[in-house]
Amino acid sequence: MDVEFPILGSEPLPVEFANTLYGIGEQTDYLQSAAWIDEWFTQVMGAARHPEMGRHADEVRTLRDTVHALLSAATQDRTPEPDLVQRLNAYAAAAPTYLSLTWPPGGPAAQLQDTAAGPAAVLGRIAACCIELLTGPGSGDLRRCQGPGCSMFFVKAQPRRRWCHPSCGHRDRQSRYYRRHLSRGATR
Repeated sequence: MDVEFPILGSEPLPVEFANTLYGIGEQTDYLQSAAWIDEWFTQVMGAARHPEMGRHADEVRTLRDTVHALLSAATQDRTPEPDLVQRLNAYAAAAPTYLSLTWPPGGPAAQLQDTAAGPAAVLGRIAACCIELLTGPGSGDLRRCQGPGCSMFFVKAQPRRRWCHPSCGHRDRQSRYYRRHLSRGATR
């Protein structure tokens, strides 16, 4: 499969999931087919753990659209429609997860465990992670990229970060440079 998914690799799962609906205005749906859904889950979550998510394409896209709308509302500092919140809660409730303690050589860590299996567990995990992202201590760090033409979400881990990826920062700086030089040439 020759699809280059918009995966940043360092963002929380709900952010990566929401970014599969990409673009401003006309959007590209990176979960448009069962094969693409399976490939995205393989690349992001590992095929062995989550096989054949494409069979549940409607549910996957419904949750993705819900997460995307909620993250958009959060980045725009507005209250989302109540049905979006109810839908996310329904997904989270369908596959309860719990934290378990692990203690690898580096020290203690928390790991989410699912009490259900299959697609309900996968989608429930994404919904639960979205709730944690929107309500957790870093919830104010959720941003939308300021790069020209980019619509991706990211979590601002550094105070000066404005772009989802360095390439967006480069395009933004390049765009500002050309605008400055074009405006100077027009005034001469």
